[in-house]
Amino acid sequence: MSDQPANRWDQRYDHPRYYYGEAPNAFLATHLPALPPGTLLCLAEGEGRNAVHAASLGHRVLAIDSSAVGRRKALDLAARCGVALDYRCADVVADDWALDPWHGRPWDAIALCFAHLEPADAAAMHARAAASLRPDGLLLLNSFSKAQLGRPSGGPPRLEWLHDLAELKTQFPGLVWEHAIEREVELAEGAGHRGLAMVIEMIGRRA
Repeated sequence: MSDQPANRWDQRYDHPRYYYGEAPNAFLATHLPALPPGTLLCLAEGEGRNAVHAASLGHRVLAIDSSAVGRRKALDLAARCGVALDYRCADVVADDWALDPWHGRPWDAIALCFAHLEPADAAAMHARAAASLRPDGLLLLNSFSKAQLGRPSGGPPRLEWLHDLAELKTQFPGLVWEHAIEREVELAEGAGHRGLAMVIEMIGRRA
């Protein structure tokens, strides 16, 4: 997802197919099984593929996104997969998601998958995400790097919306990075992400 009006994303998602597919992001699918079941926040979650997968692993998941169509499709996917999913249609920058809605506690884990916003909004969201994790909680991030600009495999068309690994490391105060790399991968995520792409992968633990 990127920082565009909700109706733009509603239009993109308003189709029987899932724009980024129904299968989870490969990075998250690789690392989520290592997490013990707990509370998980999925920001800018779109049509719900990652949140539904996490719920199938036993996590209690809250997804947040501005698209009402994305929410409808995510809940439909959850129903078809036989899992429970809480999904809030809201602005990820303005909404209050610091504590989980079930116990009022900081999150066990937070996932950011291709959540590209305007730079100031992104920095604010990243700092809030770090502050919203419990001690020893995990952040999982997968995004497009600045080297992705101009490639047809996905991502925002503006350089400032793309990410720089060194800069990202400074935007999550209090996290210790267990995994932080930029690399080229082959994406096969529906029609939206397909082909060779330059991505950033990060796993950070709250000190």
